[in-house]
Amino acid sequence: MSKRETYENKMQERLEGLKSQIAELRDRAQQVEINLELEYYTLLDELHLELEASEHKLAMLKLANEEKWEEFKSDLEHSWKSLRALITAITAP
Repeated sequence: MSKRETYENKMQERLEGLKSQIAELRDRAQQVEINLELEYYTLLDELHLELEASEHKLAMLKLANEEKWEEFKSDLEHSWKSLRALITAITAP
């Protein structure tokens, strides 16, 4: 076998190896994408539940007498912070 043929074969093997690595990386990327999508929808579900809880707390605050108003206000503020944190987690790059 000539130097040229040896070189061509060597480069062909390298390129084939690189193709395999790229295919593996593509598979990993798809898995990461699936995991990120699952995490995204999990956060959206949490956000939806927290929003419902906050709406309930606001309704309770509106119905509360003056003595309970501060307690419900504190609960609602806590829910608001949780909502903001979830929104930040979802929108973070």
